[in-house]
Amino acid sequence: MDVRLPDESSLSRRSVGSALVAAALSCALVAPGLVVPAYARIASAALVAFGVALAVRATASAVVAFAPRSPPTAPESPLPAATVVVTAYNEAEVLPATVDACAALDYPDDRLEIVVGYESASTDGTAAVAEAAADRDPRIVATERDGSPGGKASATNHALASASGEIVAVLDADQRPEPGALRRAVRWFRDDDVACVKGRCFGTNPDASPVALCATVERAVAERAEFYARDLLGGFALFTGGQAFFRADALTREGAFDESVLLEDLDMAYRLQRAGGEIRVDPGIVTRETNPAAIAAWWHQRKRWARGGMQVARRYLGANLLSGPPSSLARADFAATLGALLALPILTLASPLAAIAWGLTPGGRPFGLAALVAGVVAGPLVASYLVLAVDARDGRRHERSEYVAPLLLWPYFLLQAGAVVAAFVDEFVVRRTAVYVTSASGSDGE
Repeated sequence: MDVRLPDESSLSRRSVGSALVAAALSCALVAPGLVVPAYARIASAALVAFGVALAVRATASAVVAFAPRSPPTAPESPLPAATVVVTAYNEAEVLPATVDACAALDYPDDRLEIVVGYESASTDGTAAVAEAAADRDPRIVATERDGSPGGKASATNHALASASGEIVAVLDADQRPEPGALRRAVRWFRDDDVACVKGRCFGTNPDASPVALCATVERAVAERAEFYARDLLGGFALFTGGQAFFRADALTREGAFDESVLLEDLDMAYRLQRAGGEIRVDPGIVTRETNPAAIAAWWHQRKRWARGGMQVARRYLGANLLSGPPSSLARADFAATLGALLALPILTLASPLAAIAWGLTPGGRPFGLAALVAGVVAGPLVASYLVLAVDARDGRRHERSEYVAPLLLWPYFLLQAGAVVAAFVDEFVVRRTAVYVTSASGSDGE
């Protein structure tokens, strides 16, 4: 897969062409509403119902997040051998702090291995950082992947070949684990059915820019509430988001991360659960991350995530969901999640129909639209402040700006919807070859 940095993927004829295609699709969806009022009203109601469903789910997940849960008791010594895999491409700025955090993990030195896999194509000194770390600490192994960069899955597969632990943690180069993260994750593997454990990525740079601020709060809601609630209630558990801990033999059975999709972690989450493995989500396992501060880096990251999810939907939404494993609830949740991802760009392109329906309805309130919209707007606010309250209870400190960020989420979500539309056009309409655009040039993870 071709890999590019954000500054190599700026405005081009291709992106302008995608925008024109999206505009044409929007016109095709909206035009019938100008002559068939019922069409506009039904489409408007569907749009609002979709928003209400998302808002209710976010709020309910945030309420569930208050439920405490701890891993099984610590295993008797000796602890299982563990390998922490860190992948890096042009990340010399953040890699030293991540390597230092891995070296400071509260885990016996003779049971801990750290593999730093770096791309030979890095041009910013990443190789020197990795090799210097290996020279000064016998627990660290630096491994170089030759040739052109191939994306996160390719880098991870290459680094995993050097891992020898029974438990393997996979981290992006900007994911700095807290000292107790590995020891806590290992406790979950006392259950033989657990194939993967997902912790929480805690943002550390909310004041870097408005987009970093909103991304920090968005990630808090997703990982502290949504992901946790999925697991707690028996839904489809995810481990997207820069860090995960695996039972090594589960990865051996399932094979390599798929290098042909843009969201290899979601693909692996389905494969592990399809094979009967379980994924535990524990927000007490924390790595600290740097969110993209530049709008271009953020846009490419979100577009990559959206298109990767669509690729997974194309692959797995179908008859194989009629039987398990996983459970019927988890399969239904998987289908609903990917179905919502596919519906979002279509509803976004059709959103002008809401204004048309409003204008066509006497009194301006079709189907109680005003009250429903108010509920949709309030949902993310309530969910965000509930998560901030959970973190305050747990002693997790947020910056003051993060308490203001929920007020900015709707403009942020509208911008994100644009990235999802762009991904939809590329994947399903013009069918462009997928390109892995990294999250940032030299400062953030892949």
